[in-house]
Amino acid sequence: MTVFSSDGNIIVAKPNNSLTPKGLMWLFISIVLLTMTVALGVSLSGAWLVLPFAGFEVLAFAYALHHVYLHYGDYESVSLVGNEVVVEKHSYKNSEKFTFQRYWAKVTLRNSMDGTCSIFIGSHGKEVEFGSRYMDNEQRITVARQLKQQLNIV
Repeated sequence: MTVFSSDGNIIVAKPNNSLTPKGLMWLFISIVLLTMTVALGVSLSGAWLVLPFAGFEVLAFAYALHHVYLHYGDYESVSLVGNEVVVEKHSYKNSEKFTFQRYWAKVTLRNSMDGTCSIFIGSHGKEVEFGSRYMDNEQRITVARQLKQQLNIV
C-alpha cells in the first residue's frame, strides 16, 4: 500500500495490514478455542494423541501471528524537505535513514529478469532501493514518475 501526502512532499509505502493488533488477538483466541474444542472432543472419544498435535498447531499459529504483529508498523518513506531527499526504512529491529541533496538526486526505475521493476534513489555513487517490499510494479512506476516530477527530472 502506498500513501501520498496532500502536498506531494512525502510518499509512504507500508504493508496492507488487514487486521489491527486487537483483531489479531481476537483471531488467535477464536482459532485456539475452536481447535481445542475439537481436539478435546476427539480425545474424549478415545483419540488422545490428537491433543499434542493440536497444541503444536496452536503454537505454530501463535508464532506466525507474533511475526505479523512485530512487523505491523514497518514502512518506507521518501520525503522532499527543502534541499534534501530523505529516504527512511523502518522495520521491527532497525531503522535506516538516507539523505541526498535534492539537486543531485536521481531516481531510476530498473527492470529485472523476472519482470519486476525496482526504484532506486541516489546520488554521487550511493543509492537506496525504495518500495521493494510494499508495492507492486504499477505502484512503483507511478511513484517513480511522481518523484522524477517532484525533483524536476523527466
